[in-house]
Amino acid sequence: MPPAISRRLRWVLQGPASNLYLCGVISLAAAVLLLVEATVFPAKATFILLAVPTMIAALVLIHAVARAGTLRLDDAIGRIASGVGLAIRIDGTPGICAVLLYCAGVVGAAGGYAWLALTATGITRDDVVVVWSLLDKRQPVFAYLVVVAFVLFHRAMVCLFFAQTYGHPAVPAAPRRWWLARLAGAVLVAVVAYGWLGAEALRDVVPAGEATLAKFYEYHSLVHLGGLEQIRLGATPYVEAQTQYGLGNQLLAYVLTKALGFSNHGFYAGVLLVDVVCIVTFFVVVQQVLGMGWALAGLLGWVLWPSPAAVIDLAGWAILTRWLAVPVLALLLARMLLAAGPGAGSWIAPVAAGLIWGAGGFMSQENLSGGLLVLIFSLGLYGPVSSQPLAGLARFAGLFLASGALAFMLLIAATIGVGHTLDVLRQASAQSTLVTAGVSNSVWSDNVGLTLTLEIVHGWWEDSLRTHGAVRPILQAYGFAVLLMVVIGLLAGYLGRSWRAASGGQRQFVWKFAGVAVGAYVLHLFALLRSDLSHLAGPSYLLPLLLLALPVFAWRCLRPGLGRGLLLLVSVALIADAAIAGRSELIRHAQAAGSAWRDSMAAREVYRALRAAEGQPPDVASRYSPIPRYQAAFRNGPSFAELEDLAGLLRDKLQGRPVELVLPTPADPMNDPELLYFFGGFRSVSGITSPRGSLWTKSDEQAWIDRILRSRNSCVFFDSKSLDSRLSKAWNDATRNGAVTTEPIVGRRPYGVLSCKI
Repeated sequence: MPPAISRRLRWVLQGPASNLYLCGVISLAAAVLLLVEATVFPAKATFILLAVPTMIAALVLIHAVARAGTLRLDDAIGRIASGVGLAIRIDGTPGICAVLLYCAGVVGAAGGYAWLALTATGITRDDVVVVWSLLDKRQPVFAYLVVVAFVLFHRAMVCLFFAQTYGHPAVPAAPRRWWLARLAGAVLVAVVAYGWLGAEALRDVVPAGEATLAKFYEYHSLVHLGGLEQIRLGATPYVEAQTQYGLGNQLLAYVLTKALGFSNHGFYAGVLLVDVVCIVTFFVVVQQVLGMGWALAGLLGWVLWPSPAAVIDLAGWAILTRWLAVPVLALLLARMLLAAGPGAGSWIAPVAAGLIWGAGGFMSQENLSGGLLVLIFSLGLYGPVSSQPLAGLARFAGLFLASGALAFMLLIAATIGVGHTLDVLRQASAQSTLVTAGVSNSVWSDNVGLTLTLEIVHGWWEDSLRTHGAVRPILQAYGFAVLLMVVIGLLAGYLGRSWRAASGGQRQFVWKFAGVAVGAYVLHLFALLRSDLSHLAGPSYLLPLLLLALPVFAWRCLRPGLGRGLLLLVSVALIADAAIAGRSELIRHAQAAGSAWRDSMAAREVYRALRAAEGQPPDVASRYSPIPRYQAAFRNGPSFAELEDLAGLLRDKLQGRPVELVLPTPADPMNDPELLYFFGGFRSVSGITSPRGSLWTKSDEQAWIDRILRSRNSCVFFDSKSLDSRLSKAWNDATRNGAVTTEPIVGRRPYGVLSCKI
């Protein structure tokens, strides 16, 4: 660096700062101005043109004020701040660099929120295929992230520059438990978790009766089947056989479905088996990392509050490997960074955690983004009070990211080829972006309503409050979000003020609670994207455990006062409410635990029957279930005969050629191409076997149409009710002067038209 530039930088950044309160007011004014600019000028390009000069001007002004002598205005602002409890408490005089960095954090947080949440996404209701499915939730989602991120930034700045208390002695290493005791504890928790939660889930593998359609014949399961059939016919998983649930999850579902007879029943049975393994694994990890008491409390909490146990029957949606890596990483990182013993500097711990993140990211996008957030928030919360230097934390983060990225790429290379790595990342990113922007393939929440009426009738007040629908999940989704933000803020304050003086037992509790809190906070982000019970329950691995531990945290870690009293009141009220509302669930799970052996034996017989059916010649009914005694309900269904008839006619005409099916089963209640792709055994031209189940806009739909039109040896089947669709019109226009064959498909009734390029 040239000497002149070096001297200039030293002049800009060095020296004591003055007028701290005035600098803070300027940064707050700039932050408000950025929010106003994004609101008034929501176009991203316009906002950037306004925001960059605003931020530069604010920082230049802050620098000038910080270098100036003490001003009377700053003293006046300081007296006002002291009067309302907002005085800045510092040790000595902070430097100009620290003040600039802190103010840049304030302005940057506001600018980042404005960019992410207030600018236009470019997606309108006219761009969405299903117009009622657009609900932009960026404002609450990014407020949830940015507020807590700034709280952690504030705490780190105080520890590093203002109070200068960075780094504390490591927590004394707890006495190592005998390996036999650890093994016994793991076995005990695994058995209890299986009996309390897992055996009941496996009961659904056995259809409730032979006269009605089984639980596995349900949209959330059926939406996977077309993609699995494409893999069986040679398509590249995830890239050509598209799904929203992650590459690893799709491959795992394919392997298990193939092992269990490749049927709708086999898919459901395979995913339920995975979910039970996830439940048992999670509680074993809790027992090994936190202790037996925490594991048993979590098992109880999973019944009292929304948790993955509530959505296991939705096996096609709640594939629990979607989120499993996030809570595991949260607990492990808290132990590594806050409770590390003499081996804290070892490279093994961050590499092992990174491998878990990479493997989880391979399974699903939720693990990929959630695991990264866990790392960021863990470093921000624990780093300032950990026993590791800044260089050690940077090394930890680097090893975590490098090993995770390597594991992610190696798993992709070993399964679908390293050349598809960018395709996988691009597709996962596009889907998460669409979800955050409000695009969905289903309703965003259950229908709810609240009506408050106030009237004066003959001089008397009359008021009424009426609700309809499932209001409780919405209140929990947003109420728990606020509570989690408050808890993380209180936890950050405790670590900054009291961690150094805390006793060994106190520290043991705090780092365990911190791991639970960070994991519950990150997982709740996925619940905020929706507002119904299933989307609240699915990722809530750690939320029930946090709610049970919250009164203990408030009593042991907060100073006596109004704040502690309110938190104790709220936490105890939540537990009492859950105990009253969930008493029937507790009784039901206790009864289910008593019949766990019988249910397990019944499920085992079904798994054996499914395995025995592997390799049988497929037909439409066996694709429902290869076990003959369960096929009657499907065969007696109103659309079975037409589905079988249409599948046979199309197979005869296509002779193995790929085909794009456009709403081919109008009489079926599911009404989705997934059914005919899977039950008929057809290869899709585009790889999108369920347009209704995909996240896409009209531009994505147009790309789908263009891909079909560009294919050289393709066929399209248009159901009789879809002859006026966008694809039908585009196909007719593109092939008007080309060589195509078009013929009606007529069997039990006229089904539609099959058109093929020659």
